[in-house]
Amino acid sequence: MDKVKPVTIGIIALLLLLLSFNFIPKTQKQNKTPQKINTESPQQTQSNATLAQSNAELIQKNIDFLKENLEALKASSAQEPPEQMHEIESPKDTQTNLDSPTLLNETKTQDYQEESPTKNTQEQRKCQRTKPQLAIIIDDIGTLAQYRVLTKIHYKITPSLFPKSRINPQTPKIAEIAPFYMVHLPLEALNFYQEEHEWLFVGDSRDKIEKRIQAIKKDFPTLAYINNHTGSKFTQNLESMKSLLETLAKHNISFLDSRTTPHTKTNILYNADSQKPLNPCQEKFLERDVFLDNELSIPKITQQLIQAVKIAKTKGYAIAIGHPHKETILALKNAEDYLTKSGVEIVYVNEIITP
Repeated sequence: MDKVKPVTIGIIALLLLLLSFNFIPKTQKQNKTPQKINTESPQQTQSNATLAQSNAELIQKNIDFLKENLEALKASSAQEPPEQMHEIESPKDTQTNLDSPTLLNETKTQDYQEESPTKNTQEQRKCQRTKPQLAIIIDDIGTLAQYRVLTKIHYKITPSLFPKSRINPQTPKIAEIAPFYMVHLPLEALNFYQEEHEWLFVGDSRDKIEKRIQAIKKDFPTLAYINNHTGSKFTQNLESMKSLLETLAKHNISFLDSRTTPHTKTNILYNADSQKPLNPCQEKFLERDVFLDNELSIPKITQQLIQAVKIAKTKGYAIAIGHPHKETILALKNAEDYLTKSGVEIVYVNEIITP
C-alpha cells in the first residue's frame, strides 16, 4: 500500500493538470459560444427588423403629417384677406410666405409706413436753423495761391473755382482739398468778354451746353453747385437759361444766381418748374443778396458785410459774393470778431436752409 500510494498521487496530479489545460478552457468556450448564438438568433433578428420597419413607418407618418398641415396652412392663408394675415401671422409664418408677391409688397409697404415718420423727423431736424445763416462766396478762384489765402480766414468761406482751362489748370486740385467748393461758370455778358475763358453764349444748342457741363463734371466729379461768372446777357434769356438749368439738374447740380443783372430769368423758371430741389433743405432757389466789393475800399466792403448780416437776420439767411482782392481779404479778416458776435452763423452754401 505504501508503494502504490505515491503512484496514485502522481496519477491524480497528472489528471488535475490535464483538466486545468484541456477540460476547463473547452467548458468556458462552450459557455461563450451559445451567448453569441443567442444574440444573433433568428428570433432576435426578426424582432430588430420589425422595430426598424416600425420606426420608418413612424417617420413617414410624421413627414406626411407635416406635408398635410403645410398644405392646409397655405390653403388657409390664401383664403384670408391680407389685413387679417398681418394680424395673426407670427414672424416665422411671415417669413415662410415671403414667396407670395402680394404679401411681400404689403410687408414692404408696412415697413415704409413705419419708417417714414422717423425719416421725416430726421429730415425736419436736419433742416432747422438755430440762428440766421450767412454764406460768403469768393468768386474767380483760379490758383492754389488764391485758395490758400482764403484758408487764412478763420471761418467758412465758399470758393467758387473757374473751370479747368489753359490759364486755370489747378482748379480741379483745389476741389480735391477744399471742404466745399463751387464752380464759377462763364456765361455771356452784355458788355464784357475775356478771351481766356470758354463761354456759353445765348443761342447755344442744348447739345453744346450738355457737352460743356459733362466736361466740367468730369474735372469736378463731386460738383454740386454752380454760379455764373458775368452772364448779364445769358441769364436774362429765357430759352438759354431753360436749357442750362435743365442740363444742370440732369447732372445733379444746383444753380446759384449771381444776379449780374436785375432782369435774370432764373426766378421765373424755378417758379414754373415743379421739380423738387436737389438739396431737400433748400426749397427756394439760391441767389446773391449782396456784392461785397463793387468798390475796392475796406470801409465800403465792411459796410456791405454788415448789410449782409442784416439781411440774414431779416430773411433767415443771406448770400454775399466777393472776389480775391487784397482789400476784400483784409476786410473779411478784420470782421472775424464782429461776425463771431453778430448772432449769425457763417456756413457753406450747401448748408443754407431756406424757409
